[in-house]
Amino acid sequence: LPYNQSLVAVLLATLVAIGAPVAAAAAHRGNADACQDDDQGEHSEIMRILCVGLGGGAVPSFLEQALPRCRVDVAELEPCVLQAATEAMGFTQSPRLRVHVGDGAAFALCMAQDSGAECGVYDAVIVDAYDAEGNVPEAMWKPGGDLVRAVASGLLRKRGLVAVNF
Repeated sequence: LPYNQSLVAVLLATLVAIGAPVAAAAAHRGNADACQDDDQGEHSEIMRILCVGLGGGAVPSFLEQALPRCRVDVAELEPCVLQAATEAMGFTQSPRLRVHVGDGAAFALCMAQDSGAECGVYDAVIVDAYDAEGNVPEAMWKPGGDLVRAVASGLLRKRGLVAVNF
């Protein structure tokens, strides 16, 4: 879909512009499932992206395939969305692409609080989730919402970003 292509293109271009290790994540070097830290304790090659909302799974699947040195977590509220993506769209999980069923903003907050790392958890967070009325849930953008609290608690790495599909 064109909006998926636009969302991913803007995400990757912005990550490159702010100095995130996109080229290293796209390289086919070594063991892509191994996460190595450099001397400063930062991840030198493994990117991490959180997708809030699965849909058909096209965006997280593309990121996993295009960036062999990237781990993609997906938080999807509805188990039936994961089931439909798997059964009807051919979505598959892998060691580098994992789906967590539950509230995405709460998952992000939990990851930020559990990390205990000053360097952050994710290079990027993609919000592609909607409520019953077709709006991005308030927890994703409202001051004091779980996603805002997660970002304030260290969810993002130094050169990280949040992209929201409004």
